[in-house]
Amino acid sequence: MGFYREFFGFPVVKEFGSSGAKIALLDIGGGQLELIQRPAPKNISPNCDWGHIAFHVPDFEEKLMKIESLGLEKRIVTMDNGNRLCFFSDPDGHTLELMEAGL
Repeated sequence: MGFYREFFGFPVVKEFGSSGAKIALLDIGGGQLELIQRPAPKNISPNCDWGHIAFHVPDFEEKLMKIESLGLEKRIVTMDNGNRLCFFSDPDGHTLELMEAGL
């Protein structure tokens, strides 16, 4: 949760627990992002990629520099129209996608 607060600037609305999970609601401007942290099931790899969250960001270059400053690995994809996507993982291993504004 701290990563999303610091990286994107999303303020925490509420934090609580339920059935062993830690839950946080973040204000993303016009909506809320709910982050749920549960212990990984024993039969599923913690690195299993079930999907990802994508964000359109107006400050794409600044976010790329921030990813680098945090020492996170990233993969940049250039679309046919020239716009770029950046895939990386948050500190907990969740796959995120940043999309240049205008896609």
